[in-house]
Amino acid sequence: MFKRTTNIVIFALIFALYFISFLMLFDSFRERKLASLEKKALDEFDKTVKIEEKAPEEVKKTSSSVSYSGFTILGKIEIPKTGFNSVIIKENTSKAMNVGVVKTYGEAEINEEGGFVLSAHNFRGNDVFFYNIKNLKSGDIIRITDTSGLQLEYTVYETLRNVNPEETSYLNKFDGIHATLVTCENGGKARIVVKARVN
Repeated sequence: MFKRTTNIVIFALIFALYFISFLMLFDSFRERKLASLEKKALDEFDKTVKIEEKAPEEVKKTSSSVSYSGFTILGKIEIPKTGFNSVIIKENTSKAMNVGVVKTYGEAEINEEGGFVLSAHNFRGNDVFFYNIKNLKSGDIIRITDTSGLQLEYTVYETLRNVNPEETSYLNKFDGIHATLVTCENGGKARIVVKARVN
């Protein structure tokens, strides 16, 4: 009886180790695949859009778009403090969120009056997508470039943690040019909300 119990325990441990190894390999594969998709989309944007070294009022806004793998790319976001760069995608779908950041709310286009909300995945413990926005503080810079080549610097003025998913005040229309970054935390039970504006 003791020998049989010991064999069952050993088998269970071996099975658990194989299962954990499989999950780690799968997670690593998924992260590499997402990073590859994001890099290809960024390369397409950078190849197509030339950043204008002009004041916002001097840049002629165009309605051009960049396409990648069936998605419409509205622009590019860079967060120097965390080393984050990604494309901003118009389509608000889970498939689009596997490629980059999605525009989830806002009547205005990006880099225009009224404000907009950008959302991305937060893969716990990994640097992919918005995992590190929790580290942004007042005064940190976010750069957003649209397809007309206009690049604006947004200054973070508030970072909120453990925001209730039912809370929607960050969807309000804002004065001036405003961006809000949103991602989930605590297994989707709460949100991280970062508010930034062009001064």
